[in-house]
Amino acid sequence: MRTSLAAVALAVGAAVTVASGPAASAATTGPVTLLSAPKTYLKLTAALGERARPAQRTATLVCDPAGGTHQRAGEACAALAAVDGDFGALHVDGGACTMQYDPVTVTATGLWKGKPVRWRHTFGNSCVLHTETGPVFAL
Repeated sequence: MRTSLAAVALAVGAAVTVASGPAASAATTGPVTLLSAPKTYLKLTAALGERARPAQRTATLVCDPAGGTHQRAGEACAALAAVDGDFGALHVDGGACTMQYDPVTVTATGLWKGKPVRWRHTFGNSCVLHTETGPVFAL
């Protein structure tokens, strides 16, 4: 199931329209709580080679609460929270990797706590990718 930010915004807009109609104003006596779009919504991709496309693996990551299509959403959100969403600062002490060059390119686009994210990096091989990013790109 794919949920885009536009679909979430449309649903929120519809809720505002319904909640602000004439019938709602007569029945409402206190503050109205509206659902908002997730503040962290990321599309993560992984592609073999030095180009980001075509992506062999893709996942969505939503945080607070953790979810989306990411298999390890809770762990990925925690890893990103530890570096305040700075993908370049991710580093998991996970062991040694071979020097074999078999590049993997990953991307992250979307929002981290409401701030736009557009990040891309090519790692020397999948071992280096997982050592550096831990659960974030375990798609």
